[in-house]
Amino acid sequence: MGQRSLYIGVDLREEYSQLALLVPQGQEPKPVGDPRDEFGETKIPTVVTIPGTKETIGHYLEKIVNDEPLYAAGVETDAVNVLAAYFQKILSFTRREYPEGMIRRLVVTTKYRDFRFVSQIYQALEKLGIGKDRAMVVDRRQCFVYYVLNQKKDLWVNQVGLFDYEDHEITYYQMHMDRYQHPPLVTVSQKEYPDYVKMLEEPGIDISEKPSVVETMVQGALHGQVITSVYMTGKGFADGFADAVMTQLCVGRHVFRGDNLYVFGACFVAREYSGEKKMEPFLYMDEDTIPVNISMQAYTNAKVQEIMLAKAGTPWYQVDYEVDLISDGEDELQIRVSDMRKRSAHTHILTMDGIRGRLDRKARIGLQIRFAGVDKCIFTLRDKGFGNFFPSSHRIWEETIML
Repeated sequence: MGQRSLYIGVDLREEYSQLALLVPQGQEPKPVGDPRDEFGETKIPTVVTIPGTKETIGHYLEKIVNDEPLYAAGVETDAVNVLAAYFQKILSFTRREYPEGMIRRLVVTTKYRDFRFVSQIYQALEKLGIGKDRAMVVDRRQCFVYYVLNQKKDLWVNQVGLFDYEDHEITYYQMHMDRYQHPPLVTVSQKEYPDYVKMLEEPGIDISEKPSVVETMVQGALHGQVITSVYMTGKGFADGFADAVMTQLCVGRHVFRGDNLYVFGACFVAREYSGEKKMEPFLYMDEDTIPVNISMQAYTNAKVQEIMLAKAGTPWYQVDYEVDLISDGEDELQIRVSDMRKRSAHTHILTMDGIRGRLDRKARIGLQIRFAGVDKCIFTLRDKGFGNFFPSSHRIWEETIML
């Protein structure tokens, strides 16, 4: 079989993780398990053998998030190496069907939203040769949105709900789409239900009592809401105790229960961010995504064009874009900042005082944009010189703007 580009999703969890892939032009992602599993199980234990040892460790994600040390064979081991070893193991499972498959984009989703942990995931993937140009770490809410919006449109005419029962926690997510915005603005609200978890997991509770607990919870969550579809996911719902009462409460709505929602959504995110557009235009926003488009005009490909430096809806930690520019006599760069929520725009000026005298096509300027938070944008300018005739001054200067 020839080489094929693959969109891969990983739902990283403490005990069992999930892996799925989607091929270009494919309609639905496909779950991938350990090919050595004789039962065809697609949930993959989050355990790994530490390189250089024969020791297998598990239950390490919480420790990494909490910055606790990891030990293998009595020796402390690096968290990034542990993550890299696990990713290497599970990604090898795709080779059975696609032995020459090339990862076009990999999207990892997890419930942990700690920035340090997210950075460690990126470092682990970098060790495998998968840089930020091919990798993303996204919130599960975004995977929920991308999964829903890749279903038939009659399933998301109005708002869509999701009950997630996992790790002794029940969270209700609700997707909202503001179609009065252009493009439509999509957000997700969430609410935790710790009191209902206590009732459902109370020692000695009979399974026949659980549906009434769920009924009260769901009635409260859906009261007064215009909901088209309701999803249930998580091992807490695995035994089906809530199926009948959910179906009864959701008359006139579509009800689904399954375990692949997040990992399939990650595959759809991978496909969309790779440029194979299959979805109607929309803007997803949460507290970790930047609210602005940042762009500039430049002459390229024989005409003046708008160059997108950072796109609204991108997680701030994902933004890291660099472009080389040659000034045509201008001593400043005009950066356009468009706020997609407020529908407003303004221009920010970056001066190039450090290389005056060489701005008439005699200097190559490196412009890098990145974020240090959702509202803190950092521009870095570098004098790269212009061949042997105009060597670089090695000047580097930065400017930070608050959004």
